[in-house]
Amino acid sequence: MSLKLGNRTITFDEVYNVWTSFHSYEPEWMERLGANFYTFKGGELYIHDENETRTSFYGISYGCDVTYSANKNPSEIKLFKTVNLESNSNGWFAEITSELESGRIGTNSNLLFEEKEGMRYGYIRRYETDRLNFNKLSVVGLGNLQSEPAANQFALTDNIPNQVQANNADGLGGDELYFNSGSTQLIGTIDSYVDNVITVASTDNDPGVGDFLFVVKNAEAESFGLRGYHAKVKLINNNTDFVELFGANSEVFKSYI
Repeated sequence: MSLKLGNRTITFDEVYNVWTSFHSYEPEWMERLGANFYTFKGGELYIHDENETRTSFYGISYGCDVTYSANKNPSEIKLFKTVNLESNSNGWFAEITSELESGRIGTNSNLLFEEKEGMRYGYIRRYETDRLNFNKLSVVGLGNLQSEPAANQFALTDNIPNQVQANNADGLGGDELYFNSGSTQLIGTIDSYVDNVITVASTDNDPGVGDFLFVVKNAEAESFGLRGYHAKVKLINNNTDFVELFGANSEVFKSYI
C-alpha cells in the first residue's frame, strides 16, 4: 500500500493567533526579509505583492474562492432562493450544495449576479444535467400516445397544456419530448403543437401507440431554488484585479414541499 501526501499552503496570523487562509500556490521555500515576502519555485526567486495582477503565482492564474455554510434553523428543511453579496466586483459565480440537491449561480463564462442598490444578487439554479428529475415541476406528463398522423407528429387524447414551450421564432428553444415504455427515451425537441398533436423537429427514438409521453422543460429556467437543511456555498472569482468581499447571505424560506 502506498500513501500519497498532497501539499497545501496555509497562512497563520500572529496577531490574532489563528490560521486564516488556504493558498493554491506551492512554493519550495518561503522567507521574509524586512517588509517583503519571498518564495522559491523551480530554483527561481519570486517577490510577492509587487504587481497589479492578483491571484497569479509563478505564471499561473488561480482565481480565488470563499466557502461558507448557510445553516439557520438547522432542524428545518429550507428553500434557498438567492445568494446576495456585498462586494466591489461583479465577477462572482457560485456553486451550492445541500444534503438533497445541488445548483449554481452562473459560470466563469456566464456571470449571472446582478447589481441592485450596491448589492450583487443571484438566483440559485439547478444544473442543466438535472433534467430528468421526476420530483420537479419541470417534468410535465401529457398522456398516452394515440396515433402518429404524419412523420414526426404525435397525437394524444387531450390537448397539449399551455405551459409546454415550442421552438418558435422568439429565440427560445423548445421543450424536449420523451416517452416511457419500460425505459425513458428522448423523442426530440418540440417544434410546434396544435390542439392534441405535437410536432418535433426530428425524431431520435420512435414511441409506440400506448406509450406514455411527457415533456421535460429547461432545468435552469424552471428552477425555484435549492432545498436542504443547510447549504454549502462556494463563491468563485477569477478576476485578476483588486476584489473585495465584505459579506454574503442568502434569501431562505421554510420548505413545505
